[in-house]
Amino acid sequence: MKRLLLAAMAAAAVTAFAAGASVSHVNGSIRIPTGSEAGDLSTVNGSIDVGANAKVGNIRSVNGSQSLGDGATAGGMTTVNGGIGIGRNAHVNGDLRSVNGQLKLATGAELSGALTNVNGTITIDGAHLAGSIQTVGGDISVVNGGRVDGGILVQKPSGTWIGITVSVPRIVIGPGSSVAGTLKFEREVKLYVSDQAKVVGKIEGATPVKFTGATPPAN
Repeated sequence: MKRLLLAAMAAAAVTAFAAGASVSHVNGSIRIPTGSEAGDLSTVNGSIDVGANAKVGNIRSVNGSQSLGDGATAGGMTTVNGGIGIGRNAHVNGDLRSVNGQLKLATGAELSGALTNVNGTITIDGAHLAGSIQTVGGDISVVNGGRVDGGILVQKPSGTWIGITVSVPRIVIGPGSSVAGTLKFEREVKLYVSDQAKVVGKIEGATPVKFTGATPPAN
């Protein structure tokens, strides 16, 4: 695949590229128009936004958010500081990873890999995650018929977190939603499971609190 290298230090968004070409930038955002096709996308400082029904390769950034429009398709998506949003009926053929940032899959979205962060809310809103969810300090919501096939892991904070106040993660599995695989909690969490949800597999390290209705208790 032809590669288009954009090494200029300009802060303007990159929107012009050869069809199917990869786009690499340093300081600046990347915008892929609706219905377009591109290869891998990468930037150091800047956001990456893929329009509806577009098709791209892997998406990587360091400081900046990423979004995949409705009905769009991408490979894996990775950032360090920034959130990642996946639109309705979009497809990600790989992992979704951020260190510091929220991760959200909208209704009908499909993710074939794992979903991982350290900090930031994680929302599976009527979407399907074939892999697992892994976090250290993020709240997790699987709602509106969302499905997770690979379980949930909330990891114990490492030694670098000593002396830092970390809130207790809140895990919600809402009505009509399901989680298969092991739910493992290496630290304290608040786990709420709807009486209309389905959990298939072991729950380790937490006692689920059952709730009735659309949402769990506030605390």
